[in-house]
Amino acid sequence: MADQKKTDQKSAEQAEDKAIREARRARTYLINRELLEKMTKKQAERLRKARRFPVNRELLEVNGKPGNGAQLLDLSMNGARLRLPFSPPFMSQITLKFTLQTDARIQSVIGRVIWSRRGLDKDWYEVGVQFYQNYWEIDQLLRLEQR
Repeated sequence: MADQKKTDQKSAEQAEDKAIREARRARTYLINRELLEKMTKKQAERLRKARRFPVNRELLEVNGKPGNGAQLLDLSMNGARLRLPFSPPFMSQITLKFTLQTDARIQSVIGRVIWSRRGLDKDWYEVGVQFYQNYWEIDQLLRLEQR
């Protein structure tokens, strides 16, 4: 009887030790995953070819049609992040027209869709666009806006 109690106690201790080890592994995994996500984000920022500027401007036209609330969220000379009421196909061409705060001229840019995901509003999408050419003039205007 005493041997049975010792065996049961030992099994309970082993099960408890196993649960503790698994909890530690899970916590370590979560911490490492968070660190990896932060590092990946920082690395992506370093790999960018141009500085991104938050602009939050309404798009006048998207592919020749009125913007209807579509927004330009951020912009660089190489690309843009948009908020659109539709999800354009991957690698499709997209033409945008907008104005900047410091320049009343209408800017027209052409690029291709490189990513798209559903936004926080379920009827809207965030879309990443890579321009076919570098728009140096836009970069200069954006830098002037930041001053």
